[in-house]
Amino acid sequence: MSDKKRGLLFQTKKQMNNGAIATGLGFVLYLVLLVLGLELPADLVAIAFGVEGIFNSLSVLEGRRRNREDVSYNLLWGQLALTIFLVACAVLAVRQRMGL
Repeated sequence: MSDKKRGLLFQTKKQMNNGAIATGLGFVLYLVLLVLGLELPADLVAIAFGVEGIFNSLSVLEGRRRNREDVSYNLLWGQLALTIFLVACAVLAVRQRMGL
């Protein structure tokens, strides 16, 4: 993959890996805040890192489309799984806050 940043999405494998690490840390932070009983901060973390996860997932999907050999299935499916977890938590948090 090219090291030059073009467009909005991450372009390099290193950027995508760092995004996946950030998504994973966001999920861990969400769980820690929930265990500590800090529901509002946990909900905000789920929303923020859910958005970051979506952004990184789109980057990984595009990178995989461009170069199948450079972007592994592990990165693709791991990132998608973390994103699904965080977005589901964010949706549930928003629904609970809105009383739906």
